Amino acid sequence: MDDFCLHETTKAQLWQVLKDMLATGKRYRVSIVEWKEKRSLSQNSLMWKWNGEIAAQLTRTGKGKFNQDDIHEHLKDLYCPPKPITILGETRYVKSTKLLDTGEMTRYLEQIDMWAHQRGLRLTIPPRCEYRQLMEAQNA
Repeated sequence: MDDFCLHETTKAQLWQVLKDMLATGKRYRVSIVEWKEKRSLSQNSLMWKWNGEIAAQLTRTGKGKFNQDDIHEHLKDLYCPPKPITILGETRYVKSTKLLDTGEMTRYLEQIDMWAHQRGLRLTIPPRCEYRQLMEAQNA
């Protein structure tokens, strides 16, 4: 089992999940942490839109040829918080936007927005995107 969202509405299912796991005869490490939703599709779409816009604007300056993957790697290196990944008992800290929760992704997008603004780059914030709604609510 990767994740189980424990909540008042799912507590009855928890015992069955645990019984099924224990029936395998294996030992398990149990850790309970507060549930946080992973980044949203809206946030991910906006990030890739911005990566493309930044790449196009920087390429037009004549200082190099950039694509959205180049920009993604650069900005991820600057602003993405490292997350632990454990494989075969070895833990490494990686920077991956895929591992961010919605709050962390919002902060990441804010940092990209500021970075671009400081360099005179213009980013599109679609009228109905989650990021715009959050910024408007924050500024209300």
